[in-house]
Amino acid sequence: MNVSTLIRYTPLASANRLRIIVSVLARHGFEELLDRLGLRRAPFWRKRRPRTVPLPVWKRLKLITEELGPTAVKIGQILSMRPDMIPTELCDELKTLQENLPPASFPMIRAAVEEAFGRPLANLFRDFEHLPVATASVSQVHRARRADDGALVAVKVRLPGVADTLRADLDILEFLAELLEERAPAVRPFRPVEVVRELRKNVRRELDFTNEAVNMLAFNELFRDNPRVFAPRPHTDMVRPDVLVMDFVEGERLDVFLGTPEERRELAELGLEAAVRQIMLEGFFHGDPHLGNLRVVGRARLCYLDFGMCGRLAPALRSALGDCVIALAGNDPARLARVVEEMSYAAPPDLDVLSLESDLMFVMQKFRTPCGGGLLGSHMLEVTNVCREHGLSPRPDFVLVARAMLATEAALKCLWPQLDPAANLSGLAKAQTLRRLIPGLSDRSLWTELEEAGRILAAFPRRADAVLRKLGAGQLSVELKQHDFGRMPATFRQIGNRLGGALVTAALAVSSALVFDSGLGPQVWGMPAFGLAGFALSGLLGVFITFKMFRDT
Repeated sequence: MNVSTLIRYTPLASANRLRIIVSVLARHGFEELLDRLGLRRAPFWRKRRPRTVPLPVWKRLKLITEELGPTAVKIGQILSMRPDMIPTELCDELKTLQENLPPASFPMIRAAVEEAFGRPLANLFRDFEHLPVATASVSQVHRARRADDGALVAVKVRLPGVADTLRADLDILEFLAELLEERAPAVRPFRPVEVVRELRKNVRRELDFTNEAVNMLAFNELFRDNPRVFAPRPHTDMVRPDVLVMDFVEGERLDVFLGTPEERRELAELGLEAAVRQIMLEGFFHGDPHLGNLRVVGRARLCYLDFGMCGRLAPALRSALGDCVIALAGNDPARLARVVEEMSYAAPPDLDVLSLESDLMFVMQKFRTPCGGGLLGSHMLEVTNVCREHGLSPRPDFVLVARAMLATEAALKCLWPQLDPAANLSGLAKAQTLRRLIPGLSDRSLWTELEEAGRILAAFPRRADAVLRKLGAGQLSVELKQHDFGRMPATFRQIGNRLGGALVTAALAVSSALVFDSGLGPQVWGMPAFGLAGFALSGLLGVFITFKMFRDT
């Protein structure tokens, strides 16, 4: 589809949005790209010189995203979590996006809440603060009290019009991605159309707050045996696609918490253990646990906020991630190479495994040294870069886990700078993997089970060698024992006799019926005598065979 056709059949708002996007791209020095895409023939095109000082291309793309407003910022924030979908340099730039958005006016928020519930705001909430306690690109949060029970709650409201603008932006992005794939072969390896479609799926999930409520309930169920880790409880009777009511949690950010050194250390270790449990044991994890989404409550509890982005891992991927952590910490490049191949899409036929192991060995050496930072998430992302260099395409779930781990570790380091994830994660990963493989395994029985498994494995090579030596010398024999073989002939005879008797009985009954039908032969009481005799004999035989069967049983 050419641009003129697109404009002709596009709603006015979307056409105007496309005009804005093209103008901003041109202003930041992307005129050559627009010309290659054929957009200079658009009816709104005005050729102009870029007004900005030349900057690196990734920096300019970040500035464009900020200039295009909150919906573009939201798209950029989601993309920043997916270095498997976009170049790493662009991903790093998008992580620094600043929203700088004024809050929506209270009348707009009140109208959105009343439309969602179909009732006046005063009937829903006793108090509703006009100024938000938190703002984001697509929503803002207000403190309120329920009208029925007076409970203190947080009301998360999707900004009016955001959903329509996001849909229009994604339609335009998909159109531009199709043009890129068609007219710019250099970007085809990045699969721009696939990226936009995956982005559309993620945006759709985040815009529906019922999904976030489901995630919060699942998270609290996951930690039901450890109340020190929790999420705000959603009020299920007041959850709508565009409004979410939940408990209001008073807490402190991790970087401003003024607890004792012991409290800070315990909270950091608690957060690290919670992350490993989410990812490797349960397979359900918070996808964006940065500083702004974590709170310290009551000096000893950790609260997670904003469950719009969560990950779910299949059991096989969960196990592979545990192996990945153990291999990284244990300096086992062969094991890590096997794991990353399992966690990637189909490997190229010419994959050089030895070269892959060499590159992974360098990543592991960095992970184990103090100058490497000791952050598992950053090294997992380095592993994904090594995979791409060797033609492997890591699965999106693996990349999301890496980003979540990196955000978690960076946040926990604010609590306890001496935290050493590299030293703690390997043991946690092994313990969680064993608990998943052996349900109900306690800490005390863990080493007992390991010792028993070790004894069995230690004896296996010696016993296998003895079997192979006998096999090679032709001395391996197999002994078969048959129990009660002498009774088998009598049993077969008994079965044969019964089958024969049953066949004779059936034949007599059928022939007697035929005689009755023909009426031939002498008559007794008006019935054929031979037929009566046959029925009598077949009846006696049937009774006899049945009696024998019951007696033997």
